Amino acid sequence: MRRVPISPVLKWLLCALSCTVGTAAIALWLWVENAAAPPEREARMRGCALCHGDEWQRRLHPDLRRREPGSAISPTLQSALQRSHPTISRGAKEELVTWLVKQQQPLLAAAGNQHAGRTLYLAKCAACHGRNGEGQAGHYPPLRGSEWLTESPSRLPEILTKGLKGPITVRGEKWDSTMLAPGVSTQSEIENIIQYIKNNFTQE
Repeated sequence: MRRVPISPVLKWLLCALSCTVGTAAIALWLWVENAAAPPEREARMRGCALCHGDEWQRRLHPDLRRREPGSAISPTLQSALQRSHPTISRGAKEELVTWLVKQQQPLLAAAGNQHAGRTLYLAKCAACHGRNGEGQAGHYPPLRGSEWLTESPSRLPEILTKGLKGPITVRGEKWDSTMLAPGVSTQSEIENIIQYIKNNFTQE
């Protein structure tokens, strides 16, 4: 097969385009890196968003998922930023870490609540309903895919504090047994365990 030669004009245009894009990228990075005035901080964040999008507003940074509970957030993020962007200036790093901490704190709190909910579920509910919410055939109904998880208003807070006595129907199957209150006492425990159950066992 014959190769079609690229015309000199097209080569020149491609070269010029590559140089323009490269120069623009370098100029953008330098501008973002050296922006110090408060009105320009958002521009710096937009520079980060070119690669990362808004992921650090939607999910926890991997280093924070691995950090020891109770340890400070800022040093963990500073270390991660220095490792991934070794040429970043000290001022830019401090500003970015401050911004990242603000974005990650709600996600970190939610992750802590989810962990607390899982711990409670395994301690209070898994013996009957199973670690994965599948229940025990003939004895205890499944939580996974149960319509009780999505009904409104929810009866889950009352069930966790007072227990439940059948007969009931779950996923079209009749159940007639007694569930004793599992001993979940505080409002935060109730909210954490309900959120864990809904997050993990609601039918997709």
